[in-house]
Amino acid sequence: MNGFADFKHRNMPDWAAHAVALVGLAVYFFQAMVFAHTTISNLDEGAYLLKGVLFATGVYHPFDPGISTNKAPLAFLIPGYVQLLFGAGLRTGRYLAVFLGAMTVLGTWVAARRIGGKWLAAATVWVFAFSPMIIKIYSGGSTQSTIACLVAWSLAFSLGEKRPLWQLILSGFLAGLTILVRQNLMPFLPLLALYAFWQHGWKALGLFFSGFGVVALAHIIYWPDILQLWQWVPLIQLPAESAYAGGGKTLWAPEINLDSRLLSLFQAVRFHFVALVGGMVSLLLLPALNKWKSRTDLGMGVFLFLLFWGLFYMHATASIGMDYCVFCLTPYLAFFNVAGILFLVVAVKSWNWRPTLAAQGAILAGLLVIFAGMGFSAFEDIGNNLLALPAPRVRNLKILPGLITWQDLLSNKFDMSHMAAMRYASTAFGLLAGVALLLAVYLIWRRIRRTSTAAFAVFFASVVFILQIALAPILHGSGGALDCDSDVIAANEQIGAYLRTVIPQGSLVYWAGGLSTAPFLYLPGVNMFPPQINNGYSFVSKGNTAELFKFGYWNEEMDAEWRATADFFIIEDRRYNNWKTFFSPQQFDELPRTPLGTSCQEDSTLRIFRRK
Repeated sequence: MNGFADFKHRNMPDWAAHAVALVGLAVYFFQAMVFAHTTISNLDEGAYLLKGVLFATGVYHPFDPGISTNKAPLAFLIPGYVQLLFGAGLRTGRYLAVFLGAMTVLGTWVAARRIGGKWLAAATVWVFAFSPMIIKIYSGGSTQSTIACLVAWSLAFSLGEKRPLWQLILSGFLAGLTILVRQNLMPFLPLLALYAFWQHGWKALGLFFSGFGVVALAHIIYWPDILQLWQWVPLIQLPAESAYAGGGKTLWAPEINLDSRLLSLFQAVRFHFVALVGGMVSLLLLPALNKWKSRTDLGMGVFLFLLFWGLFYMHATASIGMDYCVFCLTPYLAFFNVAGILFLVVAVKSWNWRPTLAAQGAILAGLLVIFAGMGFSAFEDIGNNLLALPAPRVRNLKILPGLITWQDLLSNKFDMSHMAAMRYASTAFGLLAGVALLLAVYLIWRRIRRTSTAAFAVFFASVVFILQIALAPILHGSGGALDCDSDVIAANEQIGAYLRTVIPQGSLVYWAGGLSTAPFLYLPGVNMFPPQINNGYSFVSKGNTAELFKFGYWNEEMDAEWRATADFFIIEDRRYNNWKTFFSPQQFDELPRTPLGTSCQEDSTLRIFRRK
């Protein structure tokens, strides 16, 4: 009997596992509420929330000219109508995200309990509870928590044997909604439908029709403008008018080197360790197809593997494979990491605990590379500390009296920059930590190997997983730290209250107040130029003005017109230097600045100028 079965059949009451899971959910929820109040608002959050309000109130509609609907309609309509019900602002948007994040954890637990048992289900809750970076992502007003919740519950209603028809119908409906929130999750529904036909037979028709029916209905409502969402799909020829063809050059065009791409990759490994590394290790430990624990487990394992790694390939290609958003891989994986976690839950039951020597060597070598890569990805957290440690003075291969720092040694001997030294030092530290852990675990394994059914590599991988889950709050480093000690929600609410006192309804406002347009959520009845919601990322130099406006972009011509016609200008303090010559006292009055900044960052207060 393998180690998993030994653990599974221990005589422990159900309530104990449920209590452990409930405590984990409470720990998750507490952290999520803290992050909701302390995280700095970003461009995506401001765009989803503000466009949602504009769509829900009928000021604009999805795919209207002038406002970019670059994501599927429900990405905006869900937070929009929730704000219509509970009030527009960061508080509503983030509390919605916290709720959906908690529901993601609960849905994962429901699915894991059915397919892996009560203790593995409890472990999945703690994977989330001990992942501060993921909690932070799920606590912002973007679409990650919405998608993760839909994926988790769609899987909870469909995975396993003997699913009632109503659950399969609901699973398909949620999978269809997933695509209507983010079109990049397109493969989810067809893969789910194939799995459902394999596992549930004719009842899968309910899932098929509910899922594809809701997607078709949305396309009928927004036809033909909605076709612009699918221009990225290969081998599909869509009408020319569905894609922008106005020429020009985008303002945002970074040049990214290989180091940055590797950094993004290993950050994703560090933050999504269980899903990514669990999948890679499981692939080396899985038996032949005819030796799985059951036909049901085999079907779920194949489906979840294809789902997670297929989506991983798509999103890795779009992030680290391109230049537009290289460091988006971590938040991208947050959309569907549930599938990777559940794959591990299914796969671990069928692990071959005594694999071949080749498989063991691949596991050990792979984990050491991952240790080194994780050290590299955390260089900002540990690099300076390592370089400040004392090092021997060396000249002509001889050790001299006295000590210097490792930074001095590396810069003097190898002419290495501080940034490069930090990365090398952190990478070496990660590798050495992995080697040290490997040796320590080997000594333990030697003492118990006669009673253990697990080969050393599998035993080592199991210890690594347990330690990674327990130490994730430390391993996530600054990625899982608070952005601010102050309350960001309260600050934006105070700013909104002040802006309402100085900017009358019906005014036309030019926005240069930061990446996030969250302050606009508190200005009902005030007009703006909607292409500015996406800031400089939607700015295209030159280009055909009419074509640009149709897809929600802007250029120099539109910018000049807006500057000439706006009644008010909202300028972030850090951006004011670029505007000094524009705001002449003969043409503009400057009103008192906002009483505080939009966040704890310096120069985040807003300056308000009124045209005379």
